[in-house]
Amino acid sequence: MKKGFFTRINPTFLVMFLMSVVNLLFMHHYFLRTIDLEVGMFKSSLIDNLIACLLDATVILLIFWLITLRRLRVSLAITFAITLIWSFVNVFYARFFHQYLNWSSIGQAGNLSDASVINSMLAEFHAIDLFYPIFAILFIVIFIRTKKNDITNKSLKTMLFTWLIGIILGVFVHSLYIFHPHYGVVYALEKTMFTPEKMDSMWPNWTFFHKGFFRKLVLDQLTRDKEIKLTEEEIEEIEKVYSDYSLRVTHRTAPDSVQNIIFILVESYLSVTSDLVVDGKEITPNLNRLKRDSTVYFNSHMRPNVSIGESADGQFIYMAGLLPLHSEITVSKAKRNRLIGLPEQMKKRFPELTSMTIIPTNPSLWEQKPMTEAYSFDNLYSMIDYQAEMKDNEDNGFLTDGMIFKYASYKDDSNTQPFVSLILTMSMHQPYDACEEHGFTLTDKNLPQRYKNYLTSCHYTDMQIGKYFEDLKAKGLYDKSLIIIVADHDARARYLDMEGKISDEIPIFIINGGFNPAEAWQGECNQLDVYTTILDIMGIDCKWRGLGHTLLNKDYQNSVTSEIQEISDKIVYSNYFSLKEIK
Repeated sequence: MKKGFFTRINPTFLVMFLMSVVNLLFMHHYFLRTIDLEVGMFKSSLIDNLIACLLDATVILLIFWLITLRRLRVSLAITFAITLIWSFVNVFYARFFHQYLNWSSIGQAGNLSDASVINSMLAEFHAIDLFYPIFAILFIVIFIRTKKNDITNKSLKTMLFTWLIGIILGVFVHSLYIFHPHYGVVYALEKTMFTPEKMDSMWPNWTFFHKGFFRKLVLDQLTRDKEIKLTEEEIEEIEKVYSDYSLRVTHRTAPDSVQNIIFILVESYLSVTSDLVVDGKEITPNLNRLKRDSTVYFNSHMRPNVSIGESADGQFIYMAGLLPLHSEITVSKAKRNRLIGLPEQMKKRFPELTSMTIIPTNPSLWEQKPMTEAYSFDNLYSMIDYQAEMKDNEDNGFLTDGMIFKYASYKDDSNTQPFVSLILTMSMHQPYDACEEHGFTLTDKNLPQRYKNYLTSCHYTDMQIGKYFEDLKAKGLYDKSLIIIVADHDARARYLDMEGKISDEIPIFIINGGFNPAEAWQGECNQLDVYTTILDIMGIDCKWRGLGHTLLNKDYQNSVTSEIQEISDKIVYSNYFSLKEIK
């Protein structure tokens, strides 16, 4: 009896192929359950996602079927392995950065080799991850029990024909009037296959969920010029936005004696730690004293504006006055760009100014070396320089905050004034299964241990800042410097076992700003506003003042909108400052 069309498909082939699809579905639906997709679901969203998974698995299988010279059984095994690994890596990556992997984050994989990074990763394994080894064992059992000749290429050809017809019909049906009542079918088909640039930039998780790996990372990469060419209208629009100074400029407030800037970028610093007392002990006594000083500006309501670049994004926002990209790691793109960094702006008022950045890591982490140059800093000092000059980092790991501020003080001795120094801390970084031991302990049984470890590390960092300030005062630098203390980003509440119990707001301190804090803005603000505020305080005469709004304005308005994000993206993607001479 002649076999029917569908009876040509070997059941084992079907099971092995669908197991690869399940790997991808597991990844996407983990995102759906736990990660923000930026915008709501459509009627067809789950259909889109299923089509995306089928297409991705089919493309991978076809590629390796050709590479292995049509060895279908081997190709199925490779496809399963790739989809399993890809699924796991994305799920794991999302726990830290809340996004799917992209080309730029893959390019930063070398950053994972440090022990502290590895410890952070090990602390984030969950019970749900057992799906992967169990599913892998199940596939191996099926693979071993399947004989070489059990699966023929006839199964693949029939299956491919079936899936391709299904995918084509699915894409076409998805594009019909019922789903897109306001657009023509051809336009809807184009939108279905290719991601519009604005959607990719603003809603990368949403587009990945709907498009899948092949269309999101491969087709888009091949069809989109990543350094965009702006139209004259777009150039005029950008200039119109940043040259509106009504919310960006008040007047210089810093005393004439204040000519230096000391910018302290604290790792994972939450506002909730301010004035917090546990076991009768202040968590941040030195910073609390600053908060109570009527001459110091303090605002605990700053919103984090970082994206997947986390710490590097915070640095980018503060030093360039721009918002980070959402669809890729910003520094991977911006390291080749012309930026107008804070030191360059300061040199317009103080031509002899020198500048340095001190980091606790190696210079390759988050592209620190090229980004230091992009921000127009003269010198970068890393853990490598510390080890060469101070010779007391025996384990060759990232620098503790005690080491960082000791090194900053050492470098201050040779600094000529005026100067800008950027100091990055590290000790409050996750994982929070341990803390920086320094004789300070918390025993409150009502608080999770991870949160107590975080607070202990906060106390340690506070102690180091206090010591550094005493040293600045002894050298006569404290009163001559505008001192900014901010967080690179928040600490994720779930890493502290405090979900739903603490805010993600981060603080800002401005010391020696020369203005009355009571007459400045005290409500919600953004990281984006810091660059603009510094230029306002220092009275820098410049055209580019960042995209933020000055906090000196009592009538402050929110600076971060979808329009501003789009403008910032265009500036970064077009390398805008290389196109126009902006002073």
